Amino acid sequence: MKIDRSFIGEVSKRSGQSFDGCFHCMCCSGGCPVSDIMDYLPNQIVRMMQLGMRKQVLESRAIWDCVGCYSCVSQCPNRIHIPHMMDALREMALDEGVV
Repeated sequence: MKIDRSFIGEVSKRSGQSFDGCFHCMCCSGGCPVSDIMDYLPNQIVRMMQLGMRKQVLESRAIWDCVGCYSCVSQCPNRIHIPHMMDALREMALDEGVV
């Protein structure tokens, strides 16, 4: 199966973040105060982006549940800025009429 990298490339460009450093330690998800109401955890969203799962990510509730508290950023050993990623994903969902 060929993975479409254009989705994560677009999110990287819009958010100013590189997701290559994510090794899915789950620190971002473990520190997230709203993870219990998300359909996908923050680290799962990153993995889905890495797999090119555009439709599933943009239709997920998780991108709207993030409150931008920065807890994930302080927990991440690679300082991946999940709130910037979620902002970019929300913008993309709105641009594509996926709400």
